[in-house]
Amino acid sequence: MARNLDEFAAEMTQVTAQVVQAAVGGAKARALMNAATKGDENEVRRIAQSMSTSDLQRLKRRLES
Repeated sequence: MARNLDEFAAEMTQVTAQVVQAAVGGAKARALMNAATKGDENEVRRIAQSMSTSDLQRLKRRLES
C-alpha cells in the first residue's frame, strides 16, 4: 500500500500500464482471430508478427481448450 502520494502515483502508473498492455493484447488476439476467420492470410501474418511468442502460445492454448 502506498505510503504517500508519490508512491500512490507510481502504483497507479504501473497498474494503468498493465491494463493497457492487457487491452492491447486482447485487441490483437481478436483481430488475429477475425483475420483468420475471414481467411486473410496476409493480415494474420501482419498481426502475428507484432505479437510475442508467449502471447501466441497463450492464444494457441486457449483455442485448443
